[in-house]
Amino acid sequence: MSEPTVTAAEPLVVEETETKAGYIGVSTPRKEDKRLLQGDGVFFDDVKRHGMGYVHFVRSPFAHANITAIDVSKAAELEGVYGTLIGEEVAALTDPFFELSVPPGADMKDYALAVGKVRHMGEPVAAVVASSRELARDAAELVEVSYEPLPTLVDAEKAQSGDAPILHEEAGSNVVWQGLFDWGDYDAALAEADHVVRIERLHFDRFSSTPLECSGCLVEYDRGTQQWTIHGNHQMPGIGAIWMGPALRCGLDKLRFISQDIGGGFGNKICLHPQYTACCLLSRKLNRPVQWTEWRTDQHMANAHGNERHFLNVEVPVKADGTMLGFKVKAIDDCGAFPRYEPLGCIIWAQVTPGLYRWRNIRVDFTQVVTNKSPVSPNRGYSRMQHLWFTERVMDIVATELGLDPVETRKKNYVKTEEMPYETPNGCVYDSGDYARVLDIALDLIDYQGIEAR
Repeated sequence: MSEPTVTAAEPLVVEETETKAGYIGVSTPRKEDKRLLQGDGVFFDDVKRHGMGYVHFVRSPFAHANITAIDVSKAAELEGVYGTLIGEEVAALTDPFFELSVPPGADMKDYALAVGKVRHMGEPVAAVVASSRELARDAAELVEVSYEPLPTLVDAEKAQSGDAPILHEEAGSNVVWQGLFDWGDYDAALAEADHVVRIERLHFDRFSSTPLECSGCLVEYDRGTQQWTIHGNHQMPGIGAIWMGPALRCGLDKLRFISQDIGGGFGNKICLHPQYTACCLLSRKLNRPVQWTEWRTDQHMANAHGNERHFLNVEVPVKADGTMLGFKVKAIDDCGAFPRYEPLGCIIWAQVTPGLYRWRNIRVDFTQVVTNKSPVSPNRGYSRMQHLWFTERVMDIVATELGLDPVETRKKNYVKTEEMPYETPNGCVYDSGDYARVLDIALDLIDYQGIEAR
């Protein structure tokens, strides 16, 4: 029997006769607007259930105080009030939320309601459920909370001083996390420099966002399956469940999230696990659906803020022609009352530290501390905005001190197009970019040359 003959297949050649338009640089028509503009959107507050109650949180008027007593009896006696929840119940029914940080930050206890002590103004200390949102708010006014005010800590730079009040006694420190990022050879850069520009202090203040829709949820508890169904506007419900499950002492399969339309978030709706957990406890306790809709005043006062960062003792070694060899800085992050997502903020900063510039030698002494302010969360460009602002301020200050043009100083220190792919000293790789050209476009758009004349 003869062996079969195998003939090699001819290569398939495809000739493109026309170039198809891609998506880069092309406007894409929006598809979602018509439904929303016609009022056909469905938000969590549009979801209602028979017999549901409305939740209102009683919030602390103090930034730092011991709670000596809570009396909910007057609120509970009001007709139309279904029930209440206080911190002692939360401590008995849940475990503290885990923290991302290593000790001492990991040792700081964080519950759905304040337990024994409040650590920031607006921290929830109790919750009231009633037949209407307005009645729940009125009933909350009848909850009597006795406080013993404590010294407050609002300056992150003083958090490690000997006379600073300790916010979390179980941690024994106000430090959440501390670390040193050291890339390249900063000491050699210092020795090589013709000038060293020193900046005593720069401060990026905390901030918040204002989505059109405030935070909230509707929670139902099924006693048969022991499962909670949560209709809410949490930006990352899967991450929220990871926080809530261990605290509620249940598996993640017992937390069913349903997301609808969300009226903006910007980071405000990432750290909602304390309020959602309290609503889960209330729904189970009262055996009825409960809905919490945040008031705008509460959103501004006590919702998650953006990272506040202090930059101290900045050093920038510079050559005579304006080439910057690196920088050194002591950075302090003000995390507010609880660590929660931190130290993720400083880890992200470690990733983007060089920015657009060819800094090869960087030394950052980074500390994160708690203070008597609202906790922070990933908010509107998490941790990147603070650093980008810092690098651009450094560029301007160095140019001014050395009598250089700020635009040319930037261009001299940008990573060049011909250097791509470019590896930063901390190991990131930039694959493309023409930063000088982008800057020129921006300058033309604002008529940079005509600014002085105007």
